[in-house]
Amino acid sequence: MLRYLVAVLLICLAQQSQLKIISMLDGEKRPEPCSLTCAGVTTGSGWRESSQVWFNGRALVHIDISPCGFISTPVVTAIGQLPAVVDFINPIKIYENVYMLDVYTKIGITADYANEMEWIVHWSAFGYMCE
Repeated sequence: MLRYLVAVLLICLAQQSQLKIISMLDGEKRPEPCSLTCAGVTTGSGWRESSQVWFNGRALVHIDISPCGFISTPVVTAIGQLPAVVDFINPIKIYENVYMLDVYTKIGITADYANEMEWIVHWSAFGYMCE
């Protein structure tokens, strides 16, 4: 039994992934053990009309990524289930270590339509969790 547990432990350790971040928005380099990947999927609801002048005519969904624990603005990617879902992604620092993602649709997509269609967004963020 002990041999089996040791073998499983060795396999698990060998399977760990490694994340290497080449560059970040703030230009800071931090130790590799501080690198973090965080990902999620929206529920398909929560879309609302954009109130930003430069994003008029688009729906957006806010995604709270503060549970990830980033200490600086992460690099973010997002993809929707259809090409019209994601047109622009904006990571926003709300206050110290609290970040949100604003994900916008293409022009002409209403929040009512996005909610009715239950459009989801798959997102991932890469950054640092320590100095």
